[in-house]
Amino acid sequence: MALADDIERLARTRPFSLLPREAVQLIAFSAEKRMLAANETLFEEGDVGDCGYFVLSGSIALTAGARGGHRKRIAREGALIGETAMIAEVHRPTAAQATENSLVLRISRQVFHRVLSEFPKEALRIRAELQARTRNIARELDELRVRAIDPPPAR
Repeated sequence: MALADDIERLARTRPFSLLPREAVQLIAFSAEKRMLAANETLFEEGDVGDCGYFVLSGSIALTAGARGGHRKRIAREGALIGETAMIAEVHRPTAAQATENSLVLRISRQVFHRVLSEFPKEALRIRAELQARTRNIARELDELRVRAIDPPPAR
């Protein structure tokens, strides 16, 4: 797959879609491609994350709840895995394993931060979007808490 194709695909995905083309080009050029064989592990739940992965081809199973109550979803071509790890050190909330031969683009935190420092106006837009998403998550969690404490009357 050509670099131009990688740039186009990244440019259609948040948060990269908030960046100018030159910034997306820097990310695509600096990122590392990694081929995964079917059933190969990308990372384990609880690992410290220092990068995000953009799925170029194939699919990656994301499984959470190793300590019970498994949840699973599939990240397919065009998905960004571990966005938060591109911004700050976090522990991976899921394990990730290729379900078929897959190709991912590893985008390190160092590269992402360097690009954001070179494009401060766009970095502010990304920050604002992350803040809005965090507020929405907090609101949804609060609504769940309220329903758990004071469930609606049965009909």
